[in-house]
Amino acid sequence: MSSEGRGGRRGPRLVTVRLAAGRIGWLLAAANGRQLARSATAFRTEEELDAAVRQLLMERATLRFLVQQDGDRSWGWSAVLPARGGGARPGGGPVARSARGYLRQDQCRQGMASFQAMLEELRTGK
Repeated sequence: MSSEGRGGRRGPRLVTVRLAAGRIGWLLAAANGRQLARSATAFRTEEELDAAVRQLLMERATLRFLVQQDGDRSWGWSAVLPARGGGARPGGGPVARSARGYLRQDQCRQGMASFQAMLEELRTGK
């Protein structure tokens, strides 16, 4: 799972990562390699992971974000896709989180904005 920009320019990369107990997740890295976001859910199979990533990219405009400070006083964000009626998608839980903690709230919000821009770039292939 990766993305290359046009004209040989390297863009953001979405990569599969192995987690505990045989589960998998994704990680979004900027063109410079900096990790910006990670999946908030662990998946059992590649098919589950691919479906979740497709849904995230298709419904990125509906994401709702929460910015908060942790017990260690670092800032982080999480992204939630709203629930759909009829049980098509359970709601309430985050689908993505910041890949690291930030010292200041404004840095956290900038990281969140970078995540949103990179989702758009992945979706459009720019």
